[in-house]
This record gives sequence, structure tokens and C-alpha cells, in this order.
Amino acid sequence: MRKDCRKMESTNTEMKMQYILDENKQLVEIPETEMLPVEYPIQCKLISAFEVFVRVPQTENYWISNYGRGVNNHRNPNKNKFYEHKQGQCHYTVYEVWRTPEKIRGKLTGKIIVETTKRETSPEELVAKCFLKQYRGRFKVWHKNGDFADNWYKNLIYVSDKDFRNLKAGKITWKELGYEQEYIEYINSARSKAMAAYGAIFSRCKGEDNSESAHKCYDDAEMCQEWKDDSRLFIKQYLELYYEVPGESMAVDKDLFGNGSKVYSPETICILPQGLNTLLANSKKHYKDGETPDNVLPLGVRYNGKINKYYGQITYFGTEDIIDLPYRDTIEEAFADYKKFKECDIAITVSKYRDKIPEYIYEKLLTVRVEPY
Repeated sequence: MRKDCRKMESTNTEMKMQYILDENKQLVEIPETEMLPVEYPIQCKLISAFEVFVRVPQTENYWISNYGRGVNNHRNPNKNKFYEHKQGQCHYTVYEVWRTPEKIRGKLTGKIIVETTKRETSPEELVAKCFLKQYRGRFKVWHKNGDFADNWYKNLIYVSDKDFRNLKAGKITWKELGYEQEYIEYINSARSKAMAAYGAIFSRCKGEDNSESAHKCYDDAEMCQEWKDDSRLFIKQYLELYYEVPGESMAVDKDLFGNGSKVYSPETICILPQGLNTLLANSKKHYKDGETPDNVLPLGVRYNGKINKYYGQITYFGTEDIIDLPYRDTIEEAFADYKKFKECDIAITVSKYRDKIPEYIYEKLLTVRVEPY
């Protein structure tokens, strides 16, 4: 697998390209040489594969992201844990640290004088300072879409004091100003996230995961030839589809839109939060271990040989308790019980994700029906 990974990354590695979102949030590729490395990286849960935290200049404990999220470990003895500030249209207080060599009668003593200065600021000011190029005479920050709570860096533009007053009064639009605004790009995790997903699918489709459950789920899965030939095509689609749900990892799914296809392809994949992916993994068509004298049992159905009865068995989303449904004389009756409860479980769970997932995924999830095999 290591050799295969090197092969599928080779083209991108040679080109040294990275992925960002343009001002219209469309995916674009730019040379890595046009991006800056993050000097003081931190481990913080990102809300997007394109989010980057950089340390606020002249501070030692404050970071701001290009999505307008501020964090700090100023009062935290464990410097790896961060307090997240409020987001949107709000006020920030940061502490700047100034270090100057001590001099006595004009001679350096070898000591450093440390001074801390309290500074009042705002998310948009910090985002602009870190991610926008400054222009002469333009020191005020304007939100292009008029939403002062949206501090995404490419929603911001530097304007003059006069421009700001006219914009706020509605006398002019930011486009009518005719200003160019250059943005500072930092190397993000978008490409590495996409390559990790590609590698997982690539390995999965080759049957390299030796766990029994993975073998049963993925033994006949395939990756389309165009993605095998050029990993960049997968990366582009993955990042165009990518979003995040707070507190959950994200998974590539091929079954929701696949109509039974076993192939990961541009037509079949979508991105799901792991919770929904796990929920659907228990309602997809797949074979069960237990066999009756007649056939393999349908999904969710169990057989009690002592009394020669069938019953449904379900574990509701978010719980670990296994619930046995009533005994039935036939497989069909037992599966009907399971189907009814499982589809209710799916509907209730999907409703909880209503505002967290794209509309097209939500609508498709409402059509999911549990089949026996």
C-alpha cells in the first residue's frame, strides 16, 4: 500500500499544488510556492478543510483562523488546550507581548525586558491583519456581503474611513469602489484530508483491511478507473463536496446515491458525518452470518432454534442497548417489524441533522428504505 500511495501522489507532489477556495467559494488549485507555512501551528478542531489558524502578531497565546474563529491558551496551564472566543460581530481582548533588550547607560546587559499590553480588537480586525494585504490609506475593514458576523477572510476588504462611512450609509457598494484586495494564503489541510480519504478507499477496494467486518462490507467494493489513474480527480470532487459537522469525523459514502452500485465514482459518492454513515451501514443491503435451514437471514432478523421462531433485533442510534423485537412465525413478519422500527430510527436521526448537512443529502436521506438484503 505504501508503494501505491507514493504512486498516486506523485503527480501532485511534483507539481506542488495546493487547494483553496476563491472569493465565490469555488475550488481552485494554486502553487504551494504562493502560500505561506504556518509558523506556530496548533491542534484545534477545524470547521473546514480550508480553515487555518495563525498566531496573532505580537501575541504569544492568541490565534485567529481565516474563518474568523479566535482561540487562546492565555490562562491555561496546559498550553495544548484552547479556549474558543465568541464568533461573529463581537469584541475581543488580547494581550500583546513586547520583548526588548535591557540597556544601562547605553550598554546591553544581556537581559530581556518583557512588557504586556492589553489591546481591544475584533475578529474582523484580526482576520484582516493576518490574512489580508494592507494598502496605503485603507485601514478600515468592510464585510462584502453586508453580514458583519461573517468574518471569513475573503468576505473582508480594506477600505478608507470615508469609504467605510459611505458603505455603511448605503451610498455606495464595495464593488463600485473598484478596489483590488489581495489575500494571504497559508498551507492548509485540504489536500492531506483528501489524500487520506483516497488512500482509505484505495486500500478498502483492494481488500487490505483484514478485519472481518471490513472484509464483509468492502470485499466487492471498487474504485472507478479514472480515479485510479489520476488521484487529483478524486481530490477535486472530494473537496468540492466536503463540509464538516461539529464533533464528528466525515466519511465518504457510495451507497446513498449509488443505487446498489459497488463502485466509488463521481456519480455515487457523497460526504456524510460518521454518525449518519454508521446508521446507514446498518440498513444497507449486505449478507448476515446466521443461516436458517432455508436461507441466509434478512437484515435485522435473528432465529431462535430452540423454539423455531424468528425475531427482529435493533440498536437505536446513539445507544448501545440491543433490543429484541417480538417472536414471529415467519421471516417476513420478523423483517417487517425490524423495517418499521429501523426506518423510524433513521427518520428521527436524520431530522436531528437537518441544519448540519447539505439539502440534497437531507432530501435523499428521507427516501431511504430498509431492504432485506
